Amino acid sequence: MQSRYDLKYPATIIFGVGEAYNIADHIPRNSRTLLLCSERFSRDSKFLGIREKLAGLDMRLAKISGHEAPLEELERVVALGRESSSQTIVAIGGGSVIDLGKAAAGIIPLEGDCADYFHGRKKITDKGLFFAALPTSSGSGAEITCNAVISDSGSRKKQSIRDKFLIADVAIVDPLLTISMPPKQTAYSGLDALTQAIESYVSLSSNEISSALAEQSVRIIFDALPAASSNPDDIQARTAMSNGSLASAMSFSQASLGAVHGLAHPIGSLLSLPHGLVCAILLPHIFRANICTCRDKYSALARACSLKDAEELLEKIKLLLQQLKIPPDFSSFKADPSHLDFIVANCRSRSMLSNPRTLDDNEVRSILLEAGFSCNTTKLEDIRLIDQPRMHSDV
Repeated sequence: MQSRYDLKYPATIIFGVGEAYNIADHIPRNSRTLLLCSERFSRDSKFLGIREKLAGLDMRLAKISGHEAPLEELERVVALGRESSSQTIVAIGGGSVIDLGKAAAGIIPLEGDCADYFHGRKKITDKGLFFAALPTSSGSGAEITCNAVISDSGSRKKQSIRDKFLIADVAIVDPLLTISMPPKQTAYSGLDALTQAIESYVSLSSNEISSALAEQSVRIIFDALPAASSNPDDIQARTAMSNGSLASAMSFSQASLGAVHGLAHPIGSLLSLPHGLVCAILLPHIFRANICTCRDKYSALARACSLKDAEELLEKIKLLLQQLKIPPDFSSFKADPSHLDFIVANCRSRSMLSNPRTLDDNEVRSILLEAGFSCNTTKLEDIRLIDQPRMHSDV
């Protein structure tokens, strides 16, 4: 655990049911042009209510697909923002929507294409547009972080545009915005938050503050996620999950993550699976791989959750995954040994560096084989190794 650390969060974090409707109070007074990014333009009454609160501004709308934050979609949002001379960006949505808005806010005032920033040819060197993030899921934590995870469909590469200047100016966490999230998405996003909290707790970059937040997050999510998943309209469970997700994000954004997230990006890109589902499947496998190195920390987290030791914590995790109908491995998703080279070549992110146990390529392959990549199923087409540096930016 680090004895010296810096904490970087949005300047303002607001939590509460109905707080999203006060968004106009947090937009700078001298900002008259606004770009609103969301996937919920016409079908969600809550979104329409928020949009009405911003009606006094010269507003352009950027409809986001809400899936994987593709580079070409970021280019479109940036072009729209530059064309309309936007001064403020408000992103309402899940992690992909918020990441697109976050990256656009940083890039719009600068020169160059988004690909320049994605591939590291250019850097974000100053504060961009005013950016407000309103999450509609309890999981990604994108409203807190300084990175935007973007995917390149051509190379299948998924990585972060990352800089301290990308931290949101205001994050409004309103549990009411998560009410319409379907049960499966609720489960996947909640399990992502759980994984983030557990990984940040045992991360080599953890500190006393991040660890305390992670403990709180894990306790809340264990209690609240089954209820939120089974009853999407349970505002009490939704509020608890929003709290748990916020604590998780405040932890991992400072302490980094681990091997689950290092592997989740290339696996999710290859198999086109929801990020939270990939993390949930990987979590027990990485837990078992790490336990020889950080049994004491796992056991301390277990005791914080009123459990006996690391083994009981692992059983608690597995029981929750079974309850939420998460498969034990990737064998049912066309996972194949031919994918191993791609995953190994593209997993060496910052998250892998923070994992408590150093995993060499052979160990990663063994974990993947255990996790279902030993099956000879139908192979995905056009899988190419990426001729890029093995280390890329990540949380």
